[in-house]
Amino acid sequence: MFSNPDVIRRVQADFVPVALKAGLVNNPGDDEEGRLYGEIGRSRPAPQGICVANSAGKVLDWALMFDDDKSVVAFLDHAQKRFAAFPDARRPVPAERYMRFPSQKLEDVADSGKALPIPERHPEGTSCPAKPRLQQGTIVARLFGRALDRDGKPVADTMRQEHYVEDRFHVPVSMQAALAGALAGAGTERFRLGDDLARLLVSQAYLGQLDVNPVAAPGGRGGLAESTFHAQKAAADGKDVSRIRIEGRSKAAGASDEGEGGDGRLWQHEVTLTWEGLIEMQGGRMTRLLLLARGSEKLKWANSLRPLKGEVDVTHLPAGHPIDMDCDVRYGIIGVQVPAEEAGPAESDTLPKLIVQVPDEARRHLVEAFGPLFLVFRAPVQEELRLSAEQKERVQQRLHATIQDAMRFFEKMNNLNPEDRDQELGSYRAKAQEKLAAFIKETLNPDQRKRLRQLELRQEGTLALGRPDVADELKLTKKQHRQFEAIVQDLQKNVEPLVKQVQAGGKPEEIGPRMMKLRKEHEARIEALLAEPQKKQWREMLGKPFALQERD
Repeated sequence: MFSNPDVIRRVQADFVPVALKAGLVNNPGDDEEGRLYGEIGRSRPAPQGICVANSAGKVLDWALMFDDDKSVVAFLDHAQKRFAAFPDARRPVPAERYMRFPSQKLEDVADSGKALPIPERHPEGTSCPAKPRLQQGTIVARLFGRALDRDGKPVADTMRQEHYVEDRFHVPVSMQAALAGALAGAGTERFRLGDDLARLLVSQAYLGQLDVNPVAAPGGRGGLAESTFHAQKAAADGKDVSRIRIEGRSKAAGASDEGEGGDGRLWQHEVTLTWEGLIEMQGGRMTRLLLLARGSEKLKWANSLRPLKGEVDVTHLPAGHPIDMDCDVRYGIIGVQVPAEEAGPAESDTLPKLIVQVPDEARRHLVEAFGPLFLVFRAPVQEELRLSAEQKERVQQRLHATIQDAMRFFEKMNNLNPEDRDQELGSYRAKAQEKLAAFIKETLNPDQRKRLRQLELRQEGTLALGRPDVADELKLTKKQHRQFEAIVQDLQKNVEPLVKQVQAGGKPEEIGPRMMKLRKEHEARIEALLAEPQKKQWREMLGKPFALQERD
């Protein structure tokens, strides 16, 4: 929506644009800034969206989508009129919310009645939570990426995410020390760059959006099919500064899993690159990083629940816009040490800060990879369970540990063949579920555990009847067991060729709806197996409705 010149001009003329860090909206701190985040996030219809607030931090309007392009400007007009009526906190103002402006209005959220103090600056000795201080010596790297046209020139349109990218990432001191050690051991000989550093570099180089990272593969599967980087000392200037020549090749490939996430996303992504560049080292630290990558990139993005093609982008912002690219690409990385004025105690190294930075995509991916029990890590679920501050802290500590352990596991999986990978994943998933179940039993009270189970069953749908605990509770007969298994096998048989079509390059926007239709049909067949008393009991087991995807 911000690629529309009319919108850009209007925002620049009459508004102060601010990008809020999602992790801080979902997990606000307990200081003045955290309370401001909490006030803004209190009325949010979803973690993402367009919000207009007044000078006191009171939300005037939220919008997730718009009827058409003209409606975006109309929304700004509407918000400006509300600002004229409610410029500050002297009068209470309800937060208006729109699923789609102006046609789909949601229920307003009443003013909290609290006037928040808004300090001019952060307290002395602290830093902005959205930009925590980094350890002295950390490399702050900037990545630039461009799609090329058929003539080998950068695509002129840089508004689209699949045409142009800028991003920042950090090379921690620990990785630099490992490189310095390898350099000292190799002398002037060629040596292999550490896998951690190579993976860090490759995982940044992709076009598109956050949800199509071919290495991390949120909501799907992915990884490095190839990541071979070599380094060799090139020169030294006599002042303890060494230059290392870097050469490498990488191939990252990811794709969505059918049915994962429940939001309909369907994507395929492949990036093949050849790398070259220099790293300057002084002692055990990098002083400069210069890299260039050339290669090709293929990306398809669609949604099985929404017809993205032929639609105006602003009518389905959470679903994104359709992408079908296959072109040459170029990436460049420039890195220097963090400026002294931005360095200090590594706040981001402390556990609470690390947890805040865990994006919701990663939390969704845990659910998709390991099962609905991992819903406990989702922020909307924690709100529904009414976790206390102490419980939230314990859950977030567990989230961090779970992600770190999962990353180590998937690293080991890269070199396995598909059969062994499936077997290892099944074993790991079972152990992860067992450990989390024990943690939940210790951390949540009985009412919270009951509600979490209801949310699990809602996530699984009638396919949950395959769980022994559910089958026992419903007292399924042997005949019903056999019928259930037959329906599930039939579903797998019908879905498998569709998945292969997508993997072979079929159009996700055409195949996806067929997959979703098949699942719904088979879930209805499963529910039909139940006797009326069992159906009633099943509805009671689900508890009250909870639209998690709407909150996303």
